[in-house]
Amino acid sequence: MHSILKSKVAEWRNSNYKSEYPVISEIFNFNYDSETQTLRFLRKAQFEALKAYWYLRLVEKTPHIFDLYKKLFQGEKLLDALNIKLADEDWRKIAISGGGLNSIFKKIETDDNFVRTHRLEAFKETLTLTYPSYILALAMGAGKTILIGTIIATEFAMALEYPEVTDFVKNALVFAPGKTILGALKEISDVPYDKILPERLYKEFITTVKFTYTRDGEKDIPIIRGSSFNIVVTNTEKIRIQKKSITKSLIKDLFADPSQEDEVKEAIANQRLQTIASLPNLAIFSDEAHHTYGQKLGKELKRVRQTVDYLAENTNVLIVVNT
Repeated sequence: MHSILKSKVAEWRNSNYKSEYPVISEIFNFNYDSETQTLRFLRKAQFEALKAYWYLRLVEKTPHIFDLYKKLFQGEKLLDALNIKLADEDWRKIAISGGGLNSIFKKIETDDNFVRTHRLEAFKETLTLTYPSYILALAMGAGKTILIGTIIATEFAMALEYPEVTDFVKNALVFAPGKTILGALKEISDVPYDKILPERLYKEFITTVKFTYTRDGEKDIPIIRGSSFNIVVTNTEKIRIQKKSITKSLIKDLFADPSQEDEVKEAIANQRLQTIASLPNLAIFSDEAHHTYGQKLGKELKRVRQTVDYLAENTNVLIVVNT
């Protein structure tokens, strides 16, 4: 998949990033100085990931990753690409049942024993997601925070340039799995966006974007519900579906009857989440992809996945990006 996608992105580059939205070409050409053949600010790995992201968004129309595999591979090549290796006995059973490839995928969806036997947990995860979710895997220290900020900035710039189009991201939620990583992600507001966006796009972006970092002790997230062009950076613990993290000091004036404590705690925990769910055209960025996905997640990390699923069910999540 990687080599095919890389080739297709190169073809797209050779067409000067042809699409229905020519501003993307303006953004890419701004980032690359053709005279010196050097990048203005982004590192090569970041720029390549950005191009791959926008190829998937504009050319492939933001497909679910499984649909993309089905488009690029057929027959046994599809199984090979997905690393699905079946024994002869499994093939015989499928042949006897009259099933083809679709019956294999159906079995993966419904038969956990089959999934465990063939170690297909990760693929089942991909198969059953209801929203497009991509992994942009950069090496440690390659600047993932800057890549996240760059994707968001270019999405917002496109949304501002084409206000009549409903397919561009207008809000971003950036998850961090721990306080240490949250500290690093706070650099997202310090990214030199003027080196990523052409001047006219940068001016509109920087005067429109609102950065919000969730803080301990807040009952809600301080953003206007239903508004646009918010970047919310948070620990998953502060907005996920749970109530035990709500302290008594936060709710001391909200109930008189001790029996109401659990009910009030749950309401406060969900209040933050519902504020995020009110934001239209949402993209979710999960730092450290392994914290978010996989059937072997621990109890705590499963709640993170539940939070993403909740948001996907309650607002129009356009895309989830894991780095």
